Amino acid sequence: MNNAIKICAVVPTHNHHRVLADVVKYLREHDLPIFIIDDGSDGETRDVVAALHDPENGVTCWRLDENGGKGIAVMIGMTMANRAGFTHAIQIDADGQHDLDRLNDMIDAAHQNPDALVTGLPIYDDSIPTGRKIGRWVTHVWVWIETLSLHIRDSMCGFRVYPITQSLGVWRDEGAGHKMDFDTELMVRLYWRGVPIIHIPTKVTYPDGNISNFRLWDDNVLISWMHTRLFFGMLARLPGFALRGGRFGAKPSSSSPSPLSFARDANPNARHWAEIDERGIYWGMRFLGMVYRLGGRRLCMIFMFPIITYFFITGRSARDASQDFLTRIAKINNSPKPTWRDSFRHFMNFGESALDKIAAWCGEMKIDDLDLPDRADSLFSYIPRDKAAVLFVSHFGNVELVRAIASRDRNFRINVLLHQKNAARFGRVLQKLAPESQVDLIEVTDIGPDTAILLREKVERGEWIVIAADRVAIGARDKSVLAPFLGEPAPFPQGPFILAYLLQCPVYMVAAWRTGKRFEIVWNKLADQIILPRKDRVGKITEYAGQYASWLEKLVVTKPLQWFNFYDFWATKKDDNE
Repeated sequence: MNNAIKICAVVPTHNHHRVLADVVKYLREHDLPIFIIDDGSDGETRDVVAALHDPENGVTCWRLDENGGKGIAVMIGMTMANRAGFTHAIQIDADGQHDLDRLNDMIDAAHQNPDALVTGLPIYDDSIPTGRKIGRWVTHVWVWIETLSLHIRDSMCGFRVYPITQSLGVWRDEGAGHKMDFDTELMVRLYWRGVPIIHIPTKVTYPDGNISNFRLWDDNVLISWMHTRLFFGMLARLPGFALRGGRFGAKPSSSSPSPLSFARDANPNARHWAEIDERGIYWGMRFLGMVYRLGGRRLCMIFMFPIITYFFITGRSARDASQDFLTRIAKINNSPKPTWRDSFRHFMNFGESALDKIAAWCGEMKIDDLDLPDRADSLFSYIPRDKAAVLFVSHFGNVELVRAIASRDRNFRINVLLHQKNAARFGRVLQKLAPESQVDLIEVTDIGPDTAILLREKVERGEWIVIAADRVAIGARDKSVLAPFLGEPAPFPQGPFILAYLLQCPVYMVAAWRTGKRFEIVWNKLADQIILPRKDRVGKITEYAGQYASWLEKLVVTKPLQWFNFYDFWATKKDDNE
C-alpha cells in the first residue's frame, strides 16, 4: 500500500443541509479533513455550514456569495486542499444519497492506485426517478462514444476520489462544465489524459424530501453542449488515438471479452487466437441487449456503427487477418483484390452477427425465422430429442441460433464447450439475456479425462455436446493436425475428434448464417461414430479433419463475409518458434 498520498474530503453544497452534519461527523470519525464549499446557499443552509466551520478540528468551510455551480465549488475545494498539502480529494455530495459505508473501500483503492480516479458505481433502489434513469443511460452511451471504449461504466456519480494535481491540470488547461455537466466532463478529460478509472459499487438512494438542484431545461442544454464538446474533442484526438494503437493513454481497470470482440494489438507478436487480448464487451453486450429489447435491430445498428468503426481503425492485426483471408477468397473465386471497404464490410457483418446472437438469446428469433433443410419443421427432425450427438461448429455465421432455439425446450439440454478465458464471461451475459436457457457452459483449455467423464454422463442422458472444431486451444498447439483449407494447410484441433471418439455418439457438422431477413442452416453428418485406430490415430484424425475442413471451406467460399476468425488462421507451432 502506498502511504505517500494524503486524502481529504471536499463537500460541495447548494441548499443541502438536512444531513450535512451527519456526513461531516462520519467523515471525521474516519479522520478525514474536510473542506465544505457553500455554493451560494440560502440562509438556513448558510447558517448550518457556518456552524460547522472548525479548522482546528479538521473542518474548513468556505462560502461563495453567488451560486457558481458544482464544478466551481469542487475545484475551489480542490485548490484549497492542494494548498494544504493534500494529494487526493474525496468528493461527497451533501444530500446523503451515497452509501458512506464504502468510504474505506474508496480510500483503499486510492492508496493502491494513486494515479487513478476512483469513482462510485451506483446501485440504485426503487427511489430513482424514471426520467433520471433514462437520462443516465443516454449519458453512458455518449461517454462510450467519446472515449471509444466501455471502460467508464458510470460518469455521473458524485462520490469519487480525485487525484488533485491531474484534476487541477485539466481545469487549468481545458476547463470543464460548471454545473451538472461537471462530473462527466472532468472524468472524460482525465481519461483522455491517461488517468485510469476504478469503479467501486455503491448503493445510491434518493431520500424523501430531497431537494434537487437539477434544472430540467437549462441543465439538459448544458449536458447536450458538453457532449457536443466532448464528441468533437474525441474526433480531434482520433489520429493520435489510432497511432497509439487504440489508446488515449488510459489504463483500463478491467476488460471483459465476449462474443462481441475483436483482437487487440497489445501483443502483435502473439499469433495464437487465445493469446490475443480481446476488447471488452460484457457490459456492451448487456447494454445492446437492453437496446434491442427497447428499439430493435435498427436502433442497435445505429449504436454499433461507431463501435465497429473504432475497432476497424484501431485493430491492425484484425484488419490484416481480414485482408489476408479475403485475398485468399478472391484468388479462389477469380475476383478483384479486396480493398479496405471489403474488410470494413467484413467487420460490420461480425457486428451484425453479434446482434443476432443477442436477438437469439433474448427470444426474438423463432423457429419460423430459420430455413431448415429438407423442409423440416423442427431442429429435432435431424436428431431425436432423446438421442445424444456431438455438434461440430465453427466461427462461421451464427450457430447461436441453433443453440438458443433448441435450448428453449424445457426437456432438453445443450452443453457448450468454451475456452476457459471466455466461458465465465459469456455465461454472465447469457444469464442476463436468457435466464431460462437450458444451456450449460463448460470451461475447457484442453480435452482431458475429467472433461471426457463429465461429458460422458451428459451423453448418457441424451444431451447434445457442442464444440468449435476450427480453433486450436491454447496449450494444445502440438495437438493439432494440418488440413487443406483455402489453398494452404491450416491447423485444426485434435481435441474435438478425440472427444467424439470417447463419447461414441453420432457427429454432425452444423452452421447457420443470415440471408436477408432469414437464416439458413446446414446440418451434415460427419460420422455415425468416430473410430480412431490405435496404430494410426493421428492419421485418422487428419482424415476426419480434412473432411470437416472441406465441408467448411465450401461454406466459407460462398459466404466469405460470414467467416469470423480475425487472426492468422494458417499460423502453426513452427511459425511461432521462428
